[in-house]
Amino acid sequence: MNNQILTLAKDLIAIPSVSGEIEESVAILELAKKQLAEYPFTPFASNSIPSLLYSNKGKDIKDFKIILNTHLDVVPADEQQFHPFERDGKLLGRGSYDTKAAGAAMIFLFKELAHTLAYPLALQITTDEEMGGENGTGYQIERGIRGDFVIASECGSNFSIVHEAKSRLVVKLIANGKTSHSAYPWLGENAIWKLQQTIHSILQHYPPPAEEAYRTTVNITRMQTQGEEKSEVAYNRTPDYCEALLDVRYVPAEKDLIVAQLQSLLTEGVEMQILHNTVPHQTDANNSYIKILQEVGAPILRKKLPVIKQHATSDVRLYSAVGCDGIEFGPIGKNQHAEEEWVDIKSLEQYYHILKTFLLSLK
Repeated sequence: MNNQILTLAKDLIAIPSVSGEIEESVAILELAKKQLAEYPFTPFASNSIPSLLYSNKGKDIKDFKIILNTHLDVVPADEQQFHPFERDGKLLGRGSYDTKAAGAAMIFLFKELAHTLAYPLALQITTDEEMGGENGTGYQIERGIRGDFVIASECGSNFSIVHEAKSRLVVKLIANGKTSHSAYPWLGENAIWKLQQTIHSILQHYPPPAEEAYRTTVNITRMQTQGEEKSEVAYNRTPDYCEALLDVRYVPAEKDLIVAQLQSLLTEGVEMQILHNTVPHQTDANNSYIKILQEVGAPILRKKLPVIKQHATSDVRLYSAVGCDGIEFGPIGKNQHAEEEWVDIKSLEQYYHILKTFLLSLK
């Protein structure tokens, strides 16, 4: 089975299914459908973005005991990263770790076990997780899909069980000023200076951590003045407009406080717009399904599977918003969204057997 998983993973990596590229998204789902031809599925599409839902109990089922959730979209990469290869026991290529190899394992797991399980099992395959997941997992949830427990094949866990993750808040800060010749700054109001004062205030309250820490962080991801994209930008003019994007990753305990806190840190002449805000992913660490996964995983890995909190978001948060429990759980790898992305090949086989033993242990 490991060779089949590895072969499918390579085939999936070879398709440049960058999130938002519809043609490639359709192509990669067609590859998944070929592997699962014997099972009924429901196709979904929201804003032209496709996703699939496989069920072992027919197409009309919406409530499942377990949902296996995987995404086959990736972030942009150089063309060479879509040519997978093996090196030192690792599979390298864009999406190898995030999350095409784990997705391949889930596809074969469903293919092998779905007919044998008495309870309703779903396999959810999406193509927009890297853009937020609202048109894939989110849309399927809007259409009524629910699960007692969701397992997302997300990267970053490395055989830890992620029961909680920070949420993501994206805000735009806008400062308006007054234009003047830059040699006469007293005649104008520099929008950059106005915005800089707010950013300084925010970073004093949320200083960038020097090392990993599970606390709220703020990152500046973009800053520009009006007309900056145009070639005729004047360098001797006081800018009357400046905006910045902040990517805020906040811990669940601050979900009802974070917006008001940021607003309190705005300085005069700066306003804030919320572009994106999500419900944090939270599942009780003592959840019975988590305990079972730990029990079945320990003999295979010869160690206890730790239960941890994570910094990045995943589609599991969309299930948290409707009261469904879930976790992130994936094989060993590194360098998601970066060059030299890889997944450990041996861990793929272990991942498959852990999930198989878990599903077979349920009634």
